[in-house]
Amino acid sequence: MPGIQVVLFDLGGTLLHYEQPPEHTFDAINARALHTFLTVAAQGGVRVPDPTLAVRAVGRMAAAIEAKSRRTHYASSAETIIREGLAAVQIAVPERLWGPAMAAYDAAISEIVQPVAGNPQAVLARLTEQGRGLGLVSNTFWTPAMHDADLARFGLLEYLPVRVYSCAARFLKPDARIFRQALDRLDVAPAEAVFVGDKLDVDVAGPQKIGMRAVLVASPFRAEESDEITPDARIETLDELPALLERWDQALEPRPAQ
Repeated sequence: MPGIQVVLFDLGGTLLHYEQPPEHTFDAINARALHTFLTVAAQGGVRVPDPTLAVRAVGRMAAAIEAKSRRTHYASSAETIIREGLAAVQIAVPERLWGPAMAAYDAAISEIVQPVAGNPQAVLARLTEQGRGLGLVSNTFWTPAMHDADLARFGLLEYLPVRVYSCAARFLKPDARIFRQALDRLDVAPAEAVFVGDKLDVDVAGPQKIGMRAVLVASPFRAEESDEITPDARIETLDELPALLERWDQALEPRPAQ
């Protein structure tokens, strides 16, 4: 059995790219998806006098909820944010339209998703061959069903039996509770696990505080530097990960008695 028994991954920017600046920023992705949502709602009879105004209202609501979440680590969902944002501009979507409108919203996001560099499918397969359990812990208000479909489309879902999405878990990284949910489901202690992500503040500091190791994978869109947070290792792409963990396994092996 390997010394590092479990590898937990971040999703966006670590396995799949959602935000891809400068073209696909978070705000741009969400705005386009919201316009698609509103088109479906309008086709169903909902009065949408000014779609741009409605999109801005939802964007303001998202920003306000995100700011609160950073303080409380309490997670929200896209549906909650959209409902509250539209209510602020007196747009009411009947329940019968929420399913198709949210499906259109999800589809508009999914169509821009791409896998990260480093062949993540091959990496997950190799880690599984090494005898490691795998899982995912993601900060997201987008739907778990959408993310699962994205992972399946790129051949990753089958390797990740444990997936903890903040919108369902109700907590955000770096809160210890969201990491512990995944560790408990995989039945391992923090010292037996490593977290792999692309953000120092949530993907490195959070896991390290509960006794996990943390690997920072480089982002092609920004630099991650901090005088206060030091990852246990840095890698440029995921394909460096299996060899890194094998080296750690060897270092953790008990030495024979003299």
